[in-house]
Amino acid sequence: MRSLLLLALSAFSLLPLSAQSRIAIENVTLIDGTDHAPRHGTTVVVEGATIIAITSSHKRQPQGTKIIDGTGKFLIPGLWNNDLHGPAFDQAKAPLLSLVSYGITTVRDMGAPLDDIVRLRTATASGALIGPRLFIAGPLLEGPVSIQMSLIVALFDEKQARDEVRTLKQRGVDYVEVDTSLTPELYGAIADEARTQGLPLVGHIPAEISAGSIVQANQKNVEHLGGRFLNVLISCSSDEESFNMETKRTYNELLTAMKEKRQASEPQFKAEFDDRLLSTFSEDKAQRLYRLYAAHGIAQTPTLYVLNTLWASNKDGDKLNDRDLESGKRIFAKDLEVVGEMKKAGVPILAGTDGPYPQGGEALHRELELLVQAGLTPLQALQSATRDAAQFMGVSKSMGTIEHGKIADLVLLDANPLENIANTRHINAVFLRGTLFTGDELSSMRSH
Repeated sequence: MRSLLLLALSAFSLLPLSAQSRIAIENVTLIDGTDHAPRHGTTVVVEGATIIAITSSHKRQPQGTKIIDGTGKFLIPGLWNNDLHGPAFDQAKAPLLSLVSYGITTVRDMGAPLDDIVRLRTATASGALIGPRLFIAGPLLEGPVSIQMSLIVALFDEKQARDEVRTLKQRGVDYVEVDTSLTPELYGAIADEARTQGLPLVGHIPAEISAGSIVQANQKNVEHLGGRFLNVLISCSSDEESFNMETKRTYNELLTAMKEKRQASEPQFKAEFDDRLLSTFSEDKAQRLYRLYAAHGIAQTPTLYVLNTLWASNKDGDKLNDRDLESGKRIFAKDLEVVGEMKKAGVPILAGTDGPYPQGGEALHRELELLVQAGLTPLQALQSATRDAAQFMGVSKSMGTIEHGKIADLVLLDANPLENIANTRHINAVFLRGTLFTGDELSSMRSH
């Protein structure tokens, strides 16, 4: 039976998606993604790819409507993973199915080979492949590094930087992503050209750029609290200038090591650096930074799932000892505190996990748990993967919440996520643009 299901899914993934004509989820508890309280005993009606009605459950449905009994279940908007990196086109089918099985109906792709990710966006939009809706950046824009990867474009002068932004605009990307290795000159050229081309600037904070100065560049989003150079924490230090000088030296040493094909030590993973960073953390500077980000709507995608493993993943290359690893745990505890304080200050928080598509399903549910650990309420964590993500991308009129007339991206849960955010894992059914996936289908998609 299982092999037949897999075969059916393989065949289905080659055909356009077709939503069932009319489906009613009756007597469900609706958690619509807004700030409204949960609505018990609700019926949500889907026709084609659209939510056409939200009513009380005593209303009789027309003949031919497929009825789903939502008693004891909870309906939430389809989830967004706001930081993933797409695969090659011919390796994408199974990871896309897996993402949907975890309730992910939209992905904000933050760096992938340009030709592949453009094809994937077209294929998922048309239904040629079953998969989440994709918003894309194309490749990450890097500085003068010697790494050869289709995931990045290395830039060596300002003309090349501007030309690359124009190319990305022509290929139809949704935003431009900057990475940590950009020089201030290259970063400035990219920011200026992105503004000219009408493309949002998002991503990491380059090593030589302070977390506060991205406002002048009109950068709209920060990933990983700045990246591996700990930009956000450094900008909250009373010894910021000294740390910035050290970061610049580290960055230049990394570039040299890349050219010479050798390993370079990164002091930000060492206890001496981290303990000093924590001891000089200024609550006053931090609050000023949070207010600045909130005032300019600069969203944070902290990717706590990745930050939690950053020291362990660098253990061998940087020869980290137990003291270094313990200091890394304290840095992560401070990261959690910073994310919680940012949310209190009004900074938009987006749930994302970094990494490849195959890991993005389970990882997102863990990210939501970590956001709650950081101080967000379960509803706020849920909104970081639904409403707030759609608002950030400017598509909240059609998605991100469960409201009349919006796209039917929905997840039916067997347990209440507002009581325990881990209950987002208890998925009973998924609607992807109105197409329903349940039970054995979801299991097969997850293991496909």
